[in-house]
Amino acid sequence: MKQRLQSSVIIAVITIASLYLGGTLLKAVLTFIGVYGSYEFIKIHKEKFNYLLFVLMAASILCLLFLNQYHVVIILFEILILMTIGVFDENESFADISAVFILSTMIGFALYFISYIQELNKWMMGYVIIISYMCDSFAYLIGVRFGKHKLNSRVSPKKTIEGSLGGWVFATVISFFWAMIFNFFDRSPIVFMLTSLLLPLASEIGDLSFSLVKRHYGVKDFSNLIPGHGGILDRLDSNFFCIILFGALLTLFR
Repeated sequence: MKQRLQSSVIIAVITIASLYLGGTLLKAVLTFIGVYGSYEFIKIHKEKFNYLLFVLMAASILCLLFLNQYHVVIILFEILILMTIGVFDENESFADISAVFILSTMIGFALYFISYIQELNKWMMGYVIIISYMCDSFAYLIGVRFGKHKLNSRVSPKKTIEGSLGGWVFATVISFFWAMIFNFFDRSPIVFMLTSLLLPLASEIGDLSFSLVKRHYGVKDFSNLIPGHGGILDRLDSNFFCIILFGALLTLFR
């Protein structure tokens, strides 16, 4: 518990500093997340580490992060290269290369939207983070106290329907008041009404989705980089989905 608390404090300091200061520090943090996240996934992907897939995945994520005007081109090139690998590398199945494409595209867009949202308003990222962690915390607390019906035993045996609903309700209310306090509504009231309702759901789906990936590959955590928390992908799983949905809604309603 002490180790987990210490790690949480360090993560909080790095997160707050990079989001508040932005610029080079934020880019460096996002670059690290992209590269190390790629390493974590490729490491559990196969018994033998595939350096080609690691380089491709990391490069795709960083290109989506920094070359935002070429997103479509980047995705098309990644598909072409991955399909070529699938054809000529007998050790990589279609399911394997599809997993690389899904994870790299998702992480790449999430990191891009972090940078995009921070440039619009640095307090907006706090809004997204609050949603993810409030949803997770209240889902756990309510699930432990009142949970009786399993949400999805195949993916996450400990999660309950009661906990999930409780997390969604509390995260919705708290995030709505956060948006009011920081006066986000002068941008687009529709966005923050939608996001306060939808982002907690995206957070829970993100958490379950990464649990599905880990179960598929038979691992408990993506790595042990962060004591008490697992790896980068373990720590950011629900955040990725929240950030992508929020960034997409901001883009649609700007």
